[in-house]
Amino acid sequence: MYNKTFQLLLCLCIACFLSEHSYALKPSHTYFAIPDTLKLPYEKNEITTSDNVKLKSWTFLPDKKLNKKTTLVFAYADAGNMSWWLAQATTLSQMGYTVVMFDYRGFGESDSFAIDPKMLYYNEFATDLAAAFHFAKEKYPGNKTGIWAFSMGTIITTLSTSSYQPDFIIGDGYVISPVKLQKHHTSKNKEFFLPANASAYENTLAKIKVPMLLFSGKKDLFTTDAEVQKYKKNKPNVKVINYDGTHLEGFYVLSKDYPGSEYVKKINSFLNFK
Repeated sequence: MYNKTFQLLLCLCIACFLSEHSYALKPSHTYFAIPDTLKLPYEKNEITTSDNVKLKSWTFLPDKKLNKKTTLVFAYADAGNMSWWLAQATTLSQMGYTVVMFDYRGFGESDSFAIDPKMLYYNEFATDLAAAFHFAKEKYPGNKTGIWAFSMGTIITTLSTSSYQPDFIIGDGYVISPVKLQKHHTSKNKEFFLPANASAYENTLAKIKVPMLLFSGKKDLFTTDAEVQKYKKNKPNVKVINYDGTHLEGFYVLSKDYPGSEYVKKINSFLNFK
């Protein structure tokens, strides 16, 4: 299962992430790899948002014998495009999950969108995620459908779920307060901006009722473990997995038998799979 192609894919994903991830909006329109080239089984789709934006999407389907009847809609972080996250998506697909990936507007080959790299996020990305979620629900109606989000993608998840309710949320590097994150950047002499309604974010997050699994790095300086633990305190439906690493390193740190093996086990346990 974990052949040379997959190992190369994993190395490429790590290299992209480490070289470009800057905790700011930095989209790439070029795919460093595509499933066709890597001979990965998938479906290519186009998703139309409520404001008529066209989003590129890849769906990785599990083997029928392993199918867990569970869809993960993948909301990635603030840089690159969906090709940077192929290792994570294909790993979970090989373990029986249906994984729906998509590019936000202005990213990858989705419709163009003017992006200021000093913005931490745009509310329009929440419209994109909502469209991807509804696409997944309609395409695979017999599945439980949740969100699997990373860093900025967790902000988008919080905002988008004010208009629909997923069955669950898996968050990695979950942003508890964009305002505090902006202050952290400012303290490092970096100027970043937030949408006008960002101050309402924490109230929106507090209203989420669905089960949540949050991966939290003990050395994460951006989405700190202290903030995650504070959020969990009065949320019995929130489970936190700590790991000894920094921002978004959980998939690579939580590895044993194969890349991401312990990470996958935590997700399986959360969703009541062996």
